[in-house]
Amino acid sequence: MTRGRALAMLGAVAMLLAGCATTAPETEATEAAIPDTRVGVTAAWVLEVMNADRDTTVQQWEGRLHEDFTAQVSADEVAELINVQIRPARPLVPTAYRGTESEAVVTVEGSIGEPFDLSLVVDDDDRITGMLLGPVTPEREPAASLDEVEERLAALPGETRALVLRDGETVIERDADAASPIGSMFKLYVLDAVAEAVTAGRTAWDAPLTITDDIRSLPSGELQDAPTGTTVTVREAAEKMIAISDNTATDLLIAHVGRGAVEAAVARLDHHAPSLLAPFPTTREFFALLWGDDEDLVATWGDGDEQERRAVLAELAERPFTVTVADADDEPRWPEGLEWFASARDIAAAHDALAERAASDDAVATALTANPGLALDAAAWPTIAFKGGSSPGVLAGSWRAQAEDGTAVTVVVLSSDPDSPITSETQAELFGLVEDVYTLLP
Repeated sequence: MTRGRALAMLGAVAMLLAGCATTAPETEATEAAIPDTRVGVTAAWVLEVMNADRDTTVQQWEGRLHEDFTAQVSADEVAELINVQIRPARPLVPTAYRGTESEAVVTVEGSIGEPFDLSLVVDDDDRITGMLLGPVTPEREPAASLDEVEERLAALPGETRALVLRDGETVIERDADAASPIGSMFKLYVLDAVAEAVTAGRTAWDAPLTITDDIRSLPSGELQDAPTGTTVTVREAAEKMIAISDNTATDLLIAHVGRGAVEAAVARLDHHAPSLLAPFPTTREFFALLWGDDEDLVATWGDGDEQERRAVLAELAERPFTVTVADADDEPRWPEGLEWFASARDIAAAHDALAERAASDDAVATALTANPGLALDAAAWPTIAFKGGSSPGVLAGSWRAQAEDGTAVTVVVLSSDPDSPITSETQAELFGLVEDVYTLLP
């Protein structure tokens, strides 16, 4: 279990919760029985902690987590992430269970968001050595060849664009030059803008950033719940922005380096049409347009040129931000322009440029590799840079994995549906096919 994988899965659940309104499901979940095995007893305890009236504490977890686990993810981090990102969905009901004496996967349904899987591994002393919380992963048959990967990508609902490169050479290409909604993948451009500002001496990785009410955004992440006046360093914000897709951290960084610096990064990283991301909205601005009462501005944004869109953002700044998670719905609005847009080739180019920065900048390397996104074979691919993204009707993922011999394989998948949200089945198949690529390529 690595720190990146634990935090990645917890962040993935937060992403699912953030994209849904806080309303109870129409049908009551059927509770599955949890057996009285060693791991089953632990799973029941974890669910009890998540459903308790009071937040979980560090003390509750300290005796339950193996020291190898806490060496990567502390009990304090586990408690904080569960309190902030998981417990708001309670009551949490186990709807399916499969496992052995020491390993189990429990599918859990909450009052908001999509169901998720709680995966646990315990040792002979019943201490937790592995814990993942992520999207439900229905069993699937792996692709037997790269040709089959291409066929199954084409069979997915909605529009699926994809690009697989090995040392720059094309392995799989599917509409790789077409602009698509990318969700939080836009944060790669913010990271480059920040790294460029550090290189130029305009800021430093240890420079402090202060959370204010006019910066605070919505989940995913955790800084949206931090008290006003809380400070984090530029490095900490960058790590949270990439590893757990923290939106408030993202907006802190955009405000710090300036919107123009991010727009310059878009062009510097060879985006095929930088005008698609000019002006470059913050997550707070995006949520205001997506779920606020500003339909007049939404219409202007959808039809407007760059100057008109900048005027929209200026007007938004004068209006109160009243959007909450409760206002969120799952209606795809990216066809109206409410998204960030890039092609699969654009994102691959961004990964290449950031890999060059990471070679000489530990802060960039740490941010990119803290969350591998998938449980890829770490022995085969010891360095894995990842950034994903989602919004209503959008699911995207991008990886640049490097082998010991220097071979680099980049995979970008962009799925979008103008009529309906992306289902958990589509997500499992899309990201499963990414795993297949990294398994099939030597």
